[in-house]
Amino acid sequence: MPSSPFGHPHTQGACYATWYAQKKARVLVGHFGFTSSDLEDLQQQLLVSLLERWPKFNAAECSPQEFISWAIGRAVADLIRGQQRRQAAEPTQYQPIDELLNDDEAALPAACIEVDPVPAIDLALDIEVVLSRLPPAVQETARELRTGNISEVARRLGLSRRTIRDRVRLLREAFVRAGYGDA
Repeated sequence: MPSSPFGHPHTQGACYATWYAQKKARVLVGHFGFTSSDLEDLQQQLLVSLLERWPKFNAAECSPQEFISWAIGRAVADLIRGQQRRQAAEPTQYQPIDELLNDDEAALPAACIEVDPVPAIDLALDIEVVLSRLPPAVQETARELRTGNISEVARRLGLSRRTIRDRVRLLREAFVRAGYGDA
């Protein structure tokens, strides 16, 4: 049994454990109340949790990479549960609507306040342009994903979840190339 989970090679770098922890920490950022300023802390917490679980590793049962993936996956679940407990315990402070509106808008009924539809229209047009450049099968998958998750879409289309995930990856890459977020 290796003395440490670190140093197991991977195609993405010299150390699978470090690479995988970084990947999972980046996935958490922007979800469950985690922010980009939490990134390094999340990476560290995932690696510490891996080190704590490492004595349970048995080379006869699985590869080091499989164990690392499992251990970090458990740590991610623990972080999410902890974050949800903290959020549930914090009292929510509501601000009266009158304080949110400035004096001019406070005098108007809510139906009289105009919302600029242009950003939403621009986004919808951008989405259509990005989708139009993709193969028809990927476009169909995108439309189906509006009303279901990967498993449901795979079932409806008669495809494997792996195929749907591959198409989702193509969708993400297309939107990143179009300037909408990063991978």
